[in-house]
Amino acid sequence: MSRAKNGHLSRREFLHTTVGVVGAGVAGPSLWAAQTTPRKPLLPAGVLGRTRYPATLVSFGAILISERQGTRVLKAAIDAGINLVHTSATYVRGRSIAAIGDLFKADRTYREKVLLCLKSFTPDKDAELDGMLATLGTDHTDVLLSTMDEPNPARLETIQRAQERLRKAGKIRYTGFVCHGDMNGVCEMVLDKAPRFFDAALLSTVMVPAPAGKAHSATAKSEQFIRNLRALRRNGVGVLSMKSGAREALTRGPQVFQAHVKAILEAGADTVLTSISTVDQVEMVRKLDLRSPASSPAERQTAAEFHQSRAGACLMCGDCRKACPRGVPVNDLMRIRMYHQEYGWLDHARDEFALLGPHVRDLVAGCGDCTACAHACPVGLAGAGAIRGIVEALA
Repeated sequence: MSRAKNGHLSRREFLHTTVGVVGAGVAGPSLWAAQTTPRKPLLPAGVLGRTRYPATLVSFGAILISERQGTRVLKAAIDAGINLVHTSATYVRGRSIAAIGDLFKADRTYREKVLLCLKSFTPDKDAELDGMLATLGTDHTDVLLSTMDEPNPARLETIQRAQERLRKAGKIRYTGFVCHGDMNGVCEMVLDKAPRFFDAALLSTVMVPAPAGKAHSATAKSEQFIRNLRALRRNGVGVLSMKSGAREALTRGPQVFQAHVKAILEAGADTVLTSISTVDQVEMVRKLDLRSPASSPAERQTAAEFHQSRAGACLMCGDCRKACPRGVPVNDLMRIRMYHQEYGWLDHARDEFALLGPHVRDLVAGCGDCTACAHACPVGLAGAGAIRGIVEALA
């Protein structure tokens, strides 16, 4: 079967179909998606926005895989039918992307079975993407997810120009962004200034309210987020869910995980990314019953109880950072705290902390008894003491 028939084109074929699609600052629908039929998924799948890719409802987050064991887990996941993989050069200090590359280089068909999504911090610098592609043994990624953590129009324009250029060069097929900060602010900026530019978005869905009408500590923010999520989808943006609590739900077993996945899908996500690190977890995902993503009453109750158990989780709303009079990246520190204290990913937390730069320690040292971020945090998580604790643990 040719690559065109199974949903993947050669770089030359891709260039032929996509040059001219991007123009006037807008990335149009992919002719690749319109003219080819991706292989039928083995697991329940939806449609990822205007990419039209049949992404499985649960997708593979590669933040925990490395070396031979990681390659083995990824191979098992793809063999089981999972067809969307997300990674970054920063995961496991580069070993995640290397483990994926080992599989792709050993058997090219595994590259062709997945929608590859890469996180980009500097989309305007080719070296970042080129390095990832070289490690992966491929000449393109399917989706480039550029970081955009604040509603900064200049950053948005930089990403648009860079992704248009990369798409014309055949290095990416679809445009995308990822937000780790002001989720609502960034989504609303995109909806206002570039509503149909992006093909996909990787968003934290921790603000999704509890099912079954349970109380939520930030109802207004949750409702705002759901509106933004659905507006993105109406504009053709495929939504990948991250940091919803899926990893924790996965560790609690299939009943909790299935109920949680359905709750996030019902809220508006197209696929739920979760960090998978063992073959047993792959088998759990394979056995889920997601033929209907609609939740049963029992599943709604299970999802609501799980949601309540995470009531103190960071909402990734960005209010703490906006409130800080000194410019401390409080939201980034809260996210890094999550990696360290909630997930137990000490090395990753240290790496993410290092990316903030040494000046952060000086900024935090001047917090004193300031309570600005503490008053702004809707879940009572942020505060000068919490921030100092993160710095002391990771600096």
